[in-house]
Amino acid sequence: MDGTAAAFAPISKHKIDGGFRIDINALRAVSVIAVVGYHFRLLGFAGGFVGVDIFLVITGYLMIGKVLTDLALGRFSLIAFGAMRMRRIFPALAVVVVASVVAGWFLTLPREYLKHLLQALSALTFVSNFAFDSDNGYFAMAAQTKPLLHTWSLSVEWQFYIWMPLIVSLIWRSVSSSRSKIGTVLIALQIVAVVSLAWCLWTSRTDAMGSSYFSLRARAWEPLAGGLIAAFEMWWCSKWDTRHPWVENLAVAVAGWALVAISIAYPAPEARWPGVLTIPPILGAAMIVAARQGRGAMSWLGLSPIQRLGDWSYSIYLWHWPIWVFVLGWLSLHGESVSATHKMLMVALTILLSSASYRYVEQPVRTRREFWTFRRMLAGSGALFAMLAVFVAVAFLDNGIPSRLPEYVLPAELARRTNTPRDECFRNANSAKSAAETYCGFGGGQNAVRPSAILWGDSFANQYLEPISAAAAANNIHGLIATQSACRPFVDDVVRNAGDFPACRSFNRSILDLLKGAAQPSIVVLGGNWGSASEVSSVVDRLLSLDKTVVLIMPLLNIGFDLPQRWIEMQARAGRAIREWKVDADPSLTMRDFRVEVARGLAKHRDNPRLILVDPQALICEQDHCYLVRDGQANFRDTAHISNVNAMQFRGLFDAAFKSALLAGTEAPDRMN
Repeated sequence: MDGTAAAFAPISKHKIDGGFRIDINALRAVSVIAVVGYHFRLLGFAGGFVGVDIFLVITGYLMIGKVLTDLALGRFSLIAFGAMRMRRIFPALAVVVVASVVAGWFLTLPREYLKHLLQALSALTFVSNFAFDSDNGYFAMAAQTKPLLHTWSLSVEWQFYIWMPLIVSLIWRSVSSSRSKIGTVLIALQIVAVVSLAWCLWTSRTDAMGSSYFSLRARAWEPLAGGLIAAFEMWWCSKWDTRHPWVENLAVAVAGWALVAISIAYPAPEARWPGVLTIPPILGAAMIVAARQGRGAMSWLGLSPIQRLGDWSYSIYLWHWPIWVFVLGWLSLHGESVSATHKMLMVALTILLSSASYRYVEQPVRTRREFWTFRRMLAGSGALFAMLAVFVAVAFLDNGIPSRLPEYVLPAELARRTNTPRDECFRNANSAKSAAETYCGFGGGQNAVRPSAILWGDSFANQYLEPISAAAAANNIHGLIATQSACRPFVDDVVRNAGDFPACRSFNRSILDLLKGAAQPSIVVLGGNWGSASEVSSVVDRLLSLDKTVVLIMPLLNIGFDLPQRWIEMQARAGRAIREWKVDADPSLTMRDFRVEVARGLAKHRDNPRLILVDPQALICEQDHCYLVRDGQANFRDTAHISNVNAMQFRGLFDAAFKSALLAGTEAPDRMN
C-alpha cells in the first residue's frame, strides 16, 4: 500500500561494483508510480500497493549491503548508520507532517483532528505502524480520513534499521575467522527470513484484524530478500573474486520486470496482505536487483524522466497521500466527486511539491553536512517534536478545538462516537477483548430471579447494548454479552463457512456449546450482518430446538454512505444547521427483499411464542420515508450502525420483547403439563 524511505533515497555509489545503479533507481520510480496509481485509483494499477513490498526489497539490499561493507572495512558505527538514515528520512517527513497538521486545522473534525495529531507524533517517532494497527478495528476511521496513514511503512523501515545492523554487527564481531564472517551472517539472515515468511503466511490466514499488515515480524522477510542478495554477492566475491553470470543476465532481469508489472496490474486482495501473493512481487524485485541490467537492452531504464522520478520518489511518496486525503475532503464538502481532471491535477501537484522537497529539503540536508550536523538535526527534531507535543496537549484539553469549525457540524461529530456500555467486552475480530471475564454481564444483578439472557452477534447486535441493558434491568433479567466484531451468528458448517476466519467460527461454536450445555441462558437476543436469509433461519431453528426463546433483531437500513460526513457536507453547503433529513424508503435502503426472505424462512415458526421479532425500522421509518436525521440528531454513526446518541429510542422495543420472552417462558411449562 505504501513505500519506504531508503528505497526512495538516491544512493550515489554501490558497494560491490562502485557504480550508480540506474536499474534500482528505475525500480524506485516504477514502484512509486504504482503506489500513486493505486491510491489515486488510476486504471492499470489494481495491485499497485505492492509498491511498498518492492521498496522494502530495495531497502534491504542497499542497507544490509552498506552495513556489511562498512563492517568489512572496519568503519561501521551504529550511531553513524542511524545518523545517515535520519538525514535521509526525517527532514522531508517533518515538513509533510507539519503541513498535514496545518491543513487538518481547516478540514478535520475535532475527534478526527485529535487522532491525526497523535498520529503525527507517532510518525515523527517512527511508531505509527503501531498507532494505525491499534486504530485498525471494525469501526476505525476510513483510510481516506488519515492523512499520515502511509507513514506506517517508514516506521517499519526504521524499526528494521534498529535491529538489523545490531544483529548483523554482533554476528560479524562474534565470529573470529574473517572468511567465516560473511557466511555466518548469510546463514543467520536466511533463518530470520524463513521464520518471518512462515509467520507472515500463518497470520495471513488466521489474523482477522489484519495486524500483520503493519507488522515488521510479518514483513521482515521482504527487506531480507534484498539483504540476502547483498550478502550473497559479498560472500561470492570473497570466495571466487568473480561475478555470477547465471544470475546477472538479461533473462533474469526481464523475468523480474514481468513479475513486477503483473503484480502491479493484478487486483490482489489487500485484506490478507502480506501473504502468499506477496511472494511474486518480492521475487520479481529481487531478480531485478540481482540481475544488474541497466545497459544495453535495458538502457531505457536510464531515461531522464524515469531517473528523475526515482530521485524524487521518496518525496512523491510522502506528499501524494495527504494531497489525496485533503483534496478528497475538500471536494466532498463542495458536493463534488473525484474526476479524471482532479486526479491529473493531484498528480501534477504531487510532482511539483515533491521536486521542491527534493531540491530544497532533501538535498540541502544531505549535501550541506557542515551545517546540518547530527547534533543540529537532533536539536531541530527535538524542538519540533516538543512544539507539536505542546499543541497536541492544548488540543486535547480543548477536545479537538471545536471553535475553529461552525457550531452546526458538532452534532455530526457527536454521532460518530462508537463507544457502548461495557465496550471492553466487545471482542475484536481475533476474539480478543479487554475484559478478563469470559462473558461480561448486562441488565439486572447476578442474583436476578428471572431467566437469564445472552446477546449473541456482531457489531450490529452490540450497537443495541445500551437499550437492551436498560430493558433487561427493568425486567430483572441478567444477561451475558457474547458479541464479536465482523462475526455474524451462524451454525458452523465445514463447507459453507470455509471462507470465514477461524476465530469467528470458533466463537460461534463456543456460544452454541454454551447454550446446548445448560437451560440458562434461556433467552437469546440475536443480531448480525447476515449475508443470506438461510443463515438466519438455520441459527433460529437450532436455538428453538434447544428450547431457547429467541429475540431476533431485524435489519435496519442499508444507507451505503457515511451519514455524519454527508450531513456535514450538506450543512456546509447550506451554511446552516439541517435538523431533519428524511429520504424515500426505497427497497434497497430498507433491504426489503432480504427481509422478505427472512420472513419466508421463519414462516414455520409464526405461531411459536418463543420467536420474538424486534424491528427497529418501525421507529426510523414512517410509511414512505425514513429519517436519517431527526430533531437535530443523526440516527446513524456510519453507513449502517445506529448512533449512540439516539440508541435509547429503541429501549421500548426491547422492553416489550423481554416481557414477551418472560411470558413465553412461563407458558411453555404449562403447555407441557
